Order: sequence, then structure tokens, then C-alpha cells
Amino acid sequence: MDVGLRDLELFMTLTEERHFTRAAALKGVSQPFLSRAVARLERAVGTRLVERTTRRVALTPAGERLGAELASILPQLEAAIRSVKEPDVLRLGFTWLLPSTLARDLIDRLGEATGAQVQLVRRDDRWGGVADGHTDAAIVYAGAGTTPTVRTVELATEPRIVAVARDHPLSRRRRLHWSELSAYPLVVNAVSGTVGAEMWPAGRQPAVTLNSRNYDEGIEMVAAGSGIGVVPSSARQHPHPGVRYIAVPDAPEISLELVLPAHSPHPLAQAMERLAHEYIRSSTAGNWERLEWLPGSSSGG
Repeated sequence: MDVGLRDLELFMTLTEERHFTRAAALKGVSQPFLSRAVARLERAVGTRLVERTTRRVALTPAGERLGAELASILPQLEAAIRSVKEPDVLRLGFTWLLPSTLARDLIDRLGEATGAQVQLVRRDDRWGGVADGHTDAAIVYAGAGTTPTVRTVELATEPRIVAVARDHPLSRRRRLHWSELSAYPLVVNAVSGTVGAEMWPAGRQPAVTLNSRNYDEGIEMVAAGSGIGVVPSSARQHPHPGVRYIAVPDAPEISLELVLPAHSPHPLAQAMERLAHEYIRSSTAGNWERLEWLPGSSSGG
């Protein structure tokens, strides 16, 4: 087989763009170079993968199947090659909030122990890019769902607070009860969020759920008065001028997790896991208690 990793990467870009000129420009190659890469791949698999017309690019059924397989395999292959090529760099993923004190402590300890560099990578998905190989490890807030490609280590628990627009009827309150929140439309991060209407009892769930695609979009919807948001207390580290944060003492707490690949993790990811366990033991004396590094735990906003 005369197909290289570069050919596979080019094909995947084409499957995403469905346009030869755009795909070639994104990868920094000429259109004929991209066409030759696709042709090599088609010869290797023995079937046509792309149907090209004057208006658009369409994948054949075989092309669709190959693209779906490569979408999960290729990032892991690239990660494996990178772990050898760049053994001293850890890609640490996060979704929409990265607790600065805990992350900084772990990064500093990893650097002291190994001399490694940490590259922070934001990925707006449940697993912070670990499941698809875009990151080597991640620090995320626990959400719904599981996947066999990752495993998690609980680092800490954190209170939840409510975010409301500055002119919202609740904005003058200093504390709220969890049951009160169901009376208001709820903004939900549908991709990597940790709160849904199902967290309230049946018959007392929020009447309207507004879906956002990431934290930034969701907090703007809250600021515009489209609904309320329920977020970890560390959201206070990233204040929005149009939003007030209010304590909800009886809200279910949220777990903060270190996410790792289920199989063959990067050596630096394994080192970070060991340091995380040491951090947990030193911070909690062996008990799963709330860590005190979290700022902004007062009831004001």
C-alpha cells in the first residue's frame, strides 16, 4: 500500500469540507496534490471513494464508511505518533471552564516532576477531546453518558450556583433553593453541559429548556434574559458583566474529573494521574470532601 498518513489526513479534510479547493487551502497544498492523494487512497482500497461533480463533492457509500472509521482511528494514530515524536508535551483538554488553581498546581507539579510542557486545548465535547484522540488528558466537569474509550478519576466536588441576567426577577436574591429554579426557563449546554431538566422531580421540571452549543453561547443567552443557567461555582472566575451569580446551597454538587484514554495513555498522562492521586490525598486527608481551592464560594454575585 502506497498510502501515507498525509493522504489519510487530506481525505478526512475533504470529507469535512466536501470541496476540493477549500480542503486543499486548509491543508496548505494544491488542488492537484489533493486529487492525487485521494486517487492513491482509492487505488489502495480498490474502489471509488469520492464522486466529484462541477458543483460539489459527494462521498460514495465506501467513502462514507471509510470516513467514519478514520474519524475515530486517525486522531488516535496521530496521538500515538506524537507521543514518540513529542514525548515532553502533554495536550491537556478542557471544555468550558478550567479551574485555574487546581489545573495550575497539577501543571506545575508535572513540570517539576518530568520537565514536560503542557499545551492547553479547548474542546467543547463531553470528554475534552480525549475520546477522539485530540488531547492526551483532560480536566472536565462530570456530565451524562459513558464511553469505552476513556476512564475518569474524580478530583473534587464543587457547589453549583445559578446564573441570571442582571435585570432578572431573581437577581436581588442572595440565596435560592433548588426547587425554585424549575419555575424558570433553563439554558442547557447540549454538548458538554452538566445540567438538564431531568435533575428535577417529574412534574416539577423546568417548563422550557433552551439549548446552547457551548458555555460562551449559553452565558450570552442568560445575559440576554432567555433563561437561567446552573453552573459550577468556579464560573465566578470568568464573570460576565450582564450576569449575576447566586448561591444555591441545596443544589446537587458537581464532580470535577481527570479524563484519560482507556488504553495506552500518553506517559505524561499517566504521570499526571499519579500526581492527581497525590494531590487528592494531600488535599483531603483521604476523604472525598470538597476541596477548598475553589474561589468565590460566597453567596454574593
